Amino acid sequence: EKKDPYRVRFTCGGDRIEYFGDVSTKTADMTTVKCLINDVLSTPKARFMTADLSNFYLETPMDDYEYMRIPLWVVPDEIMDEYKLHDLVVNGNLYVEIRKGMYGLPQAGRIANDRLTKLLEPHGYTPVPITPGLWKHNVRPVTFTLVVDDFAVKFTNNDDAQHLMDSLKENYSVSEDWEGKKYCGVQLDWNYDQRTCDLSIPGYIERALLRFQHPNPTRAQHSPHAWQKPNYGAKTQY
Repeated sequence: EKKDPYRVRFTCGGDRIEYFGDVSTKTADMTTVKCLINDVLSTPKARFMTADLSNFYLETPMDDYEYMRIPLWVVPDEIMDEYKLHDLVVNGNLYVEIRKGMYGLPQAGRIANDRLTKLLEPHGYTPVPITPGLWKHNVRPVTFTLVVDDFAVKFTNNDDAQHLMDSLKENYSVSEDWEGKKYCGVQLDWNYDQRTCDLSIPGYIERALLRFQHPNPTRAQHSPHAWQKPNYGAKTQY
């Protein structure tokens, strides 16, 4: 789903880092997201959009630096030549000082979320105290859920949603989907006239069957268990 699917993500060995601060980050669960979708459908003239912050971790400065040793065989020759790294090799390794958030750091998610909270507060956006991952504006009718760097936004007019996007763009690179077709891997099919939204994950079953090498049944089975005919008139339906 990235603009450039041919890319390499370099990660830090977080299992070898001793970090004694808090690394937990409040994030919205699927129930909260579904409640937000229902809220959109239940509110007259409400609409839904999604947004994503590029390099959310990588653009977060750290107060306390970390350090990493990179074996020389990991680094391609063209990278060694382009950045003139040959003179920095010590005993077959490169030693790196990490000054911004990086994939694999235990604290990367926490410090990125704390920075986002600090930057959005002057614009009027704060997390809801009781529900993790749910945010609201103190005046504008804007509500959104946050999962790491993915925003699902409920709004009733474009100016309010644009205010959130402009607030984010002051410090981040933001990609926007004003049709809100996908969020956290779930496909969203909106029908604002009928006030419905169909959620699906295309290809999920096919990928699961392939992953677990599950053989196809001789007879098609489209439900988890056999169908039970309703017993009309009974007090309890089993």
